[in-house]
Amino acid sequence: MKKLESTKRIPVDSVLRVYKKGFGYSRLTIIDNNDRYMATLSDEDFYNSIPDGSSIEAYLWVEDVASYEFSCTITGRITQGERILFLSHTEEIRRNEERLCLTAQVSVPFQFFIFNSKKIEKSFTSEEIKFHTGLITEMSDREMVFTCTDNLSAVSLLYGHIHVFDEDVEIVGKYEERGEGTYLVRLTGMSERDRGKVLDYIFSVYRE
Repeated sequence: MKKLESTKRIPVDSVLRVYKKGFGYSRLTIIDNNDRYMATLSDEDFYNSIPDGSSIEAYLWVEDVASYEFSCTITGRITQGERILFLSHTEEIRRNEERLCLTAQVSVPFQFFIFNSKKIEKSFTSEEIKFHTGLITEMSDREMVFTCTDNLSAVSLLYGHIHVFDEDVEIVGKYEERGEGTYLVRLTGMSERDRGKVLDYIFSVYRE
């Protein structure tokens, strides 16, 4: 994608992180974008809480390009069927070369095992897998900080699970030690579906 100079150029299927004071964060998925409006698919809480005419702050990350921030207005909605909100366009867009991840302080237990890159193409036997128990203390949709009392190798790969809203989410990525018993894992192997679940959980932490 070329440098974004208008919201009219945001591709369909893009996900906007939106914020409204008094509510908090949510995400909207663009399902149509034309010269008149952006049509977005909303979750139930945001749809029912934010009235037409409301101004919201939006954030868009374009992978390997840049992040963009802008303000827009909810101009209307579809009241039957799927929860669809219509947003106004703007050319007042702020560009940032860095990804601005929303990070939440949490306390989420999870179980995982570690392996090195040489074994990625190999299958594991139950005898080779040693499970560890950790506690996630900081969470974003791109990386997490966790603590673990077990002695882990300095740099390796990790596979585990957490429960978010009673759903199972896979945690896959490369981790490194940040301090004694504290580790940072970059979620390079997470599916977009699971990434969305993590974002929804983070938004719930910030719900106002």
